[in-house]
Amino acid sequence: MKYVRLFMIFLFLNVTNPILNEVNAEDDGLYQSISFNSNSPSEVDNSTIVSGFATSSEISIMITWQLESSNVIIDTGELSLDFLSESLQNPTYQWEIFLDFSSYGIDCTCYLTVTLESEIPQSIIKPIFYSSTEQIFNPAFILSKQSENNLFSGNIPIYGSSWSPNGYLPDVYWNIFQTNSNAASCDVEISQILTNSIKLISPYQDSNTFQSSLDISDLKDGYYSLYTWSNIIIDSEQLNSKLHCSFVKIDNNAPSSEIQAQNNLIILEGFDPILFDGSISSDPFFGRANLNFVWVLSQIIPNINDDKFHMEVRNVTSGSDERTFLINELNAGNYTLILTVTDECGLSNSSSISFSIINMAPVARLSINQLEVFNGESIELLADEELELDASGSTDTENDINSLSCIWKVNNVPFYEGCVRTFSWPDSVESKEFTLSLEVSDNDNIISQISVIITSDSSRNSTYFALALLLFSLLFVSYGLYKRYSVNEEKIPKW
Repeated sequence: MKYVRLFMIFLFLNVTNPILNEVNAEDDGLYQSISFNSNSPSEVDNSTIVSGFATSSEISIMITWQLESSNVIIDTGELSLDFLSESLQNPTYQWEIFLDFSSYGIDCTCYLTVTLESEIPQSIIKPIFYSSTEQIFNPAFILSKQSENNLFSGNIPIYGSSWSPNGYLPDVYWNIFQTNSNAASCDVEISQILTNSIKLISPYQDSNTFQSSLDISDLKDGYYSLYTWSNIIIDSEQLNSKLHCSFVKIDNNAPSSEIQAQNNLIILEGFDPILFDGSISSDPFFGRANLNFVWVLSQIIPNINDDKFHMEVRNVTSGSDERTFLINELNAGNYTLILTVTDECGLSNSSSISFSIINMAPVARLSINQLEVFNGESIELLADEELELDASGSTDTENDINSLSCIWKVNNVPFYEGCVRTFSWPDSVESKEFTLSLEVSDNDNIISQISVIITSDSSRNSTYFALALLLFSLLFVSYGLYKRYSVNEEKIPKW
């Protein structure tokens, strides 16, 4: 016989319960919680009422429950209630479950699991001791879930609660066995589980709750069955509590980090895109799934004051999908690319690869008066003539073409700047010829040069002398004519 009652209470109650006796959650405005009214296990003679509270923002709630012993379900039921009023937010409901142990016909250390059904069900567990005789109860043992993915490295945190009716704190034991898969786990014989089991030393933190860490650092990577239980009989070779078995994955070894690249890593500037591939990186046991990749590209910069160098980070890329790294534009220099691969447990491994980008010198091209000239040619320039100098046809790789600069030199002395200029004979040059040089440089200060010889049919001094002689001659002739006509006009004296 079983009896169930459910009450709606339009109050918010503050209920503090130990581990596993209360759970709550809030996500995107949806709030729900469920808890027992009493913190302790129950000891019953024939029947008992177990009560608690449930809070939810949903219009209606459903609570299911089951009573089990030694993994055998003894009784089940469900409670439901519609939200009849919308005037209150997150009302709290009190629920009660009546359990008639005399009708079950067994003595047990039983476990009552109560679940608030929703998109994410929430369950709480309460031990109940029942015996129709004076037999010794087995201890109650409840283990909390370790992690969402059951993946561990180095150690497994373990926590839960354990009770015995006489008030003693049961000892907590564990053992672990390698398995092939989740489906094949938890099938070890009890005698083998109890053999060489490990007892936790002083695991209890508060009242009947325990917390400890299981050392698994010596185990190989792989799948395991983890068994935990409690015992109140010292050195007992028999299991007298509920046995918990969990499928766990152990990852004690870091993944490998490997970079694949082209053979030639001395690359001419203006190169085609280079692909560095890290997809061959993997975890020794779990393979290439669930790995995270971090690429760090740095340039090696020589120090000015000594023969050492420092690193300047140029690019950082990370993500589970970033298995490759593409480089399609870099200036000349020496570079290092580091790949760090991290697995789900946070274990990581790094590898690096170095490469160099070699700058290609620009190609200087010179046109004078729209005619291309080449290195070593001679150009005649008259005294009053101007030349149109044009170096805009000079070329370089795509990444440097917009950074080209031009300097014009006369006899190796800088004279003009700019790739298009108008040029006439410099006043500072008095000889019959001089060397005009064009220097084209990129942003790495790599220079390409063209030189031509500029000549004249006479020196600048000869020109000046000829002009002065001509002027003097004109003056002399003018003076002579003047004197001749002046004499004819004078009176000839009579003798």
